[in-house]
Amino acid sequence: MSYEEFEKEVKVLGNLEEAVGVLGWDEEVMMPEKGLEARSKQKSVLTKLRHEKLVSERLGELLESIDRRDLDKSQKANVREIERERERMKSVSADLMEKMSQKESEAVNAWKKAKKEDNYELFAEELRELVELKRRYANQINPDEEPYKVLFKDYEPYIGYETMEKVLKNLKKGLVPIVEKISEAEDIEQNAFKGDFEDEEEMELNHELAELLGFDKKNGRLDCSEHPFTSGNTFDTRITTRIEQGDLSGSLMPTIHELGHALYQLGLPEGDYATPRGGARELSVHESQSRLWENQVGRSKEFWKFMLPKLEERFPEKFEEISIQDCYESINQVYEDNMIRVKADELTYHLHIVLRFEIGRALMNGEIEVEDLPEEWNKRMEKYLGLEPETDSEGVMQDIHWAWGNFGYFPTYSLGSVLATQIYREAEEEVEGLEKKIESGEFEDLRDWLKTHIHSKGRLLKTEELIEKVTNEPINSEPFLNYIRGKYGEIYNLELEN
Repeated sequence: MSYEEFEKEVKVLGNLEEAVGVLGWDEEVMMPEKGLEARSKQKSVLTKLRHEKLVSERLGELLESIDRRDLDKSQKANVREIERERERMKSVSADLMEKMSQKESEAVNAWKKAKKEDNYELFAEELRELVELKRRYANQINPDEEPYKVLFKDYEPYIGYETMEKVLKNLKKGLVPIVEKISEAEDIEQNAFKGDFEDEEEMELNHELAELLGFDKKNGRLDCSEHPFTSGNTFDTRITTRIEQGDLSGSLMPTIHELGHALYQLGLPEGDYATPRGGARELSVHESQSRLWENQVGRSKEFWKFMLPKLEERFPEKFEEISIQDCYESINQVYEDNMIRVKADELTYHLHIVLRFEIGRALMNGEIEVEDLPEEWNKRMEKYLGLEPETDSEGVMQDIHWAWGNFGYFPTYSLGSVLATQIYREAEEEVEGLEKKIESGEFEDLRDWLKTHIHSKGRLLKTEELIEKVTNEPINSEPFLNYIRGKYGEIYNLELEN
């Protein structure tokens, strides 16, 4: 047997995964309401088939037969990644994988209905069954490990759990006093993006923005969905955004965020499609790319120097009296009363993540149950953000992730923000005149730098190796906190010391 035979099997696994992704995208964006019953079965069958092939004797024999000494770096990466996943999944039954996939589709459908009607009970039963399946899944992988820790490794196999906990702890410790000081500061501009905009006009602007930032329609789509997301590969990447009634920024920022994900997907090496080498390096790195474009670029003053004239052209009556400083302050406003994670500023966002991490961990570890979630959610919202949701739709049901079965996912958002700051700092050093280029709408050099240093690497390196190679330092929260102190100290005219 040869490496070539092994790679052929690996590409089957990759294409099965891609097929599930396309079906999932269609389910969220275009599938008719009554298509769920068939769609959930389609996805679950493909999920089961991929699992069976992953843990098959055939693949095991191929792995054993390969002479590792003859492999190049890309081939070794493919072997390493498949071995890691195979070893993790060997103890998980194919039937359980099939049941989880089907239940996730059913839970998402229930979540949509429950959120719309603000009736948690419509979602609770499906979630309860999904939680039980995920607990069984974690137990089959490692019965001696805390379930949430097992699930976290689905999303971050190469960032240690302790590293993640340390980052969240440091963010919480560092951000709380900053938020408190800002709450006592003089108000800044908040209303630059408020107004009545037609849905069609908003989407036209989002399409223009995506193209300006480098999204090629020949390789992708931009649509609307209940919860913005990105799905796809280096040949075909789809992103979704939302329409935010009364606030144009609530539509533009999700578009920029998802565009960051899309550029990563489209920057992966085409020749390695459907292999691990040609896939993105898990969620924290993926999130670093979306947060970098959303925050370091999209919330910068330079970006609004570029973007404001385009808003004035489309909406002259609204924006002719709005200044660049108005846009900059509005897009960076720290909202004390914001209930919703996806609308949160760069600071309070991470307190939303801490809340979800703590509740998700307690739920998966059996310390609380599904029926306890609304009360636990509201209690921690009051503790961390001084807010109490009036409804479960703006509380425990605001995110789709748990309906997707994504327990262990939320910490990657904060890890991504930390990595984005470290990565962007290097880009500023190496891309000559980066601020001026952003101000002029010249994004190609930044895209090329990210493609060279992050995207094109795929899964060649483990996460911590990749970050140290790019940034010359390990993953740590201090660069992010320094960035926050400098930026928001200037915006709010405050001394924000360590």
